[in-house]
Amino acid sequence: MNNAIDISPRKKQLKEKYERLQLEYAALVAERDELVNSEGPRLTALYMEAVGQLQYEELVLQYEIALLKQKRDLLQAYKNRGEKADLNYVNEQVEATAKTYNENIQREEEKIKQAKAYIEEQKEEEKKNQEDEKRELRDLYRKLVHRLHPDLHPEQTEWEKELFLKVQDAYEKGDLERLRELAKQLEAGMPADAVDNETTEEWEERVNQLKNEITKIREEIARILQEFPFTYRERLNNPEWISQTQNMLRQEIAELKKEKTRLEKIVSIMEKGGKR
Repeated sequence: MNNAIDISPRKKQLKEKYERLQLEYAALVAERDELVNSEGPRLTALYMEAVGQLQYEELVLQYEIALLKQKRDLLQAYKNRGEKADLNYVNEQVEATAKTYNENIQREEEKIKQAKAYIEEQKEEEKKNQEDEKRELRDLYRKLVHRLHPDLHPEQTEWEKELFLKVQDAYEKGDLERLRELAKQLEAGMPADAVDNETTEEWEERVNQLKNEITKIREEIARILQEFPFTYRERLNNPEWISQTQNMLRQEIAELKKEKTRLEKIVSIMEKGGKR
């Protein structure tokens, strides 16, 4: 006697759609997490390595020039009033401004240190992970073969047969993440009971809810990709852009150094005048 429960075509359709949406959602979550936890830090480190150091040098010079201009303007104000400059007051005002600048500079310094440390860590981890991942891929595949191979389990369901084909495909492609995902699906088991016990309306609601979640995470991914460092993703893979940007920054730094030297001479003369 066949005790299997007859699943309606609509229920079966909804189940299959829900399972497809589950896979889509899982892939999107993995993509978002990869962006935030892996590619984001990597792109930031690449950016800092490629142009961040030069931008930092430019920023420091811009702040130094701003402080020299502030001192020049304060000294000029005394001269315009025909008064002897109070150098202690002038220096106090400039130091107060410098305090804010220094805080910004320290933050940029920390970013550069973190980027350099990240790059070194990644190099070490890459070497270690390559071996670890090869070992995990092989061990996980063996485990799944033992659980799913048709010769070992002639009584297996269609779902298990399909899962085994996916396992073989993932292993042949060396896709460890996919193999991990399939292992999780095997542990969770086929959601047949849920199909049997829930109504068609309940399954439609589940499908709609999952669709909404997929829309939300797609929007989140889109937002992430519009922010730094992902706005530089293509450019950081373009050696020509990197070279051009570095050259531009070096030229700007050279001009700023000239401006700094000019202002230092002016301020030095004005300070000497204030001491008379």
